Amino acid sequence: MTVSTDSPETIADERHLHGLNARMLSDVDLSVTDAFGLRNTGVHSAPPSHESVALPVPATLLVDAEGRVLWLDLSENYQQRSDPAVVLAAMEAHFDTL
Repeated sequence: MTVSTDSPETIADERHLHGLNARMLSDVDLSVTDAFGLRNTGVHSAPPSHESVALPVPATLLVDAEGRVLWLDLSENYQQRSDPAVVLAAMEAHFDTL
């Protein structure tokens, strides 16, 4: 699952551009972002044309069924995400069903 500050309409219109098969959720008001303490208060604020007032810190989280964060990887560069091999290793370490 991914969380984006884009509107549901933008996600639906542009989903194909990312090649993702994951469920994509909209967080325009940053409520999910703020719940995890991931609002970016630094230099990567949203541009004036963006629907959101700020952007989240790029992060990959593994969350268990109770909502506990088991693993977190933060990116300093908003254009880079966690390496899939690193995420897979974290999943293997934290989930015994793989």
